[in-house]
Amino acid sequence: MEESANQPENADPDGGGGNEVDTVSDSDEDSSSSMISHDILVVDEPEMLEPSDPSDNGEEQIFDIALAASHSYMGPGLVAVTGRRVLEPGWTGRVPVASHHGAVFPGETVPMLLPNPRDSAALQAIQKERIFGLLCPDETGTVVSGYGVLCEVFESGARESRGGDRYEPLTLKARAHHRFRFKDMPKHAVPIHVYSKMRFVEVKVLPEVDLGEPLQAARLTSLDPHRRGRAHRLDWRLRSMDAALTPWPLFVYDMFDYTRIRQAIAGYFNTLKLDKLPSDPVSLSFWVASNLALSARDRLALFVVDNALLRLHMELRLIARKSVLCCSSCMTEIARREHIFAMSSEGVHSNYTNLGGYMHDIVTVSRAGQITLDGAPSAEYSWFPGYTWTIALCATCTHHVGWRFDAMKARLRPAQFYALCRNSVQPRADDDAHDPLPAL
Repeated sequence: MEESANQPENADPDGGGGNEVDTVSDSDEDSSSSMISHDILVVDEPEMLEPSDPSDNGEEQIFDIALAASHSYMGPGLVAVTGRRVLEPGWTGRVPVASHHGAVFPGETVPMLLPNPRDSAALQAIQKERIFGLLCPDETGTVVSGYGVLCEVFESGARESRGGDRYEPLTLKARAHHRFRFKDMPKHAVPIHVYSKMRFVEVKVLPEVDLGEPLQAARLTSLDPHRRGRAHRLDWRLRSMDAALTPWPLFVYDMFDYTRIRQAIAGYFNTLKLDKLPSDPVSLSFWVASNLALSARDRLALFVVDNALLRLHMELRLIARKSVLCCSSCMTEIARREHIFAMSSEGVHSNYTNLGGYMHDIVTVSRAGQITLDGAPSAEYSWFPGYTWTIALCATCTHHVGWRFDAMKARLRPAQFYALCRNSVQPRADDDAHDPLPAL
């Protein structure tokens, strides 16, 4: 790679923080790591930029979070791809797949840049069929789990020849749609790096089960005219009568009641000022899984579940944990979950790519501690227009944990925030305080 590894548009400073479709040689990684600047700055107080021109003295300008979701840093050359693939549960087929460093849930946007594509057969399949797969590693991050997600391309750049066998970098944006597993699950441990280059695999689309209202089968239809919604006490009495016809008491059904679960989840995310939450259980369960700060083990556990209500119930239990985000290398506290906020209309978590072909999944936080900065600020290929980025390292072990973004204009808000690599931070339960489980 030609650019310095200090930049987010290039390889992770640690050599493995991102996802790269094409294999990178050891010599490339060594040359990149040798170019890292070691001018470490200890972060004490937030830095505020002074106005650079009279126009900055106007009213405060709030960052448009839709800009980050548009991935405008990839350039204007992307064009919409027409047509959509509709795959039913149980569908089997042979698709190109590549490894990823974490679980990608349906509904997430997947930006990709292939700087020097080497597997023309896989790329031709992507351009023709417009689908590819991203594999989930196991909880250790080193072995293939056998599960993944199918992504469908909805915007793509032209792939022009440079002469000979060399092509311009291929850029595309895809959206994750369907969970899948290998048609023939691995009988032995397969290292995840085996799929660092795209390979064709037979996969099977997994079902998304939505059982609906748990008491629907026992519901007394003669009482339907009197049902007025969960806010009324009468509805609770009617549901108690419905539950009396079953072997289980009402509180058991309330544990998996979608209306109550959704209300508790909405209360947890109400401070993020996001658009309306997804309405159906399947989409909501995936959205919540994408926007919670979870360990690799918890994310994989949520990913393999087929029942949407069960996935939501598991997420509600995870929400009850008041956690801190720690460096995954030395477990030094970096940020707290109450400091997580949204800098993208997609939520607090988003995927971003860089010029080296690495894809980072990041979570944005308003403040962070025990951080040192590496290198000078740069605005090149910034994921957030109007902000400069600076490499952020753990102050204890110098492990790369993300970037600090600073506003280029004094009136732009927020003036400063951090983007933490999700695979570089590890959630840990806070023993000092615990949030009570949201009331059902």
